[in-house]
Amino acid sequence: MNILAVDATGEVLSVALGRFELKRSAKKHDEALLPLVERLLKKAALDWTDLDAVAAASGPGRFTGIRIGMSFAAAAGFHLRIPALAISRLAAAAGRSKADRILGALPGWKDEVYSQEYRRGKARGDASWTSPQDWPAFRDAAELGGLEVSLSETSAADLLPVARAMLAAKKIPPFKPFYLKPANYERYRG
Repeated sequence: MNILAVDATGEVLSVALGRFELKRSAKKHDEALLPLVERLLKKAALDWTDLDAVAAASGPGRFTGIRIGMSFAAAAGFHLRIPALAISRLAAAAGRSKADRILGALPGWKDEVYSQEYRRGKARGDASWTSPQDWPAFRDAAELGGLEVSLSETSAADLLPVARAMLAAKKIPPFKPFYLKPANYERYRG
């Protein structure tokens, strides 16, 4: 399957297709995304019509980046009449491990850590965020509880195995963003 994955949730914009991945530091992901995808398609010797699905990082991450990547995937999926998949970055982080019980974790804003438990690839419970001060104890408790901790940044290439598994299982979840925390402006409205 030719699945195009995009991740615009962080400082580095990334796109992946098969064994190819391109990354670019860009202040304006919305302007850089389409040219980067077109470079990737050329590198993979594929055309837009060769795509079977498009996946986007749905979060957690930067709110604007989530919206940019998901809007791109939704538009491409609609135009090409292929599935558009929303992929949790926590699922992508967990997917890096082959353990049965994993705590998928990501570095977050101001050194917070976002995390969620996964068992055999399925999310268990709610995702959470932990302060930098509380993370070491949280991680220790998870490991004592038998979870392998998979803490790392993700990129578009990490979305591909999750997308393939979704398509193979024929279980495509709703296409919606995964906002773990309220936007800063929402916290301070009074």
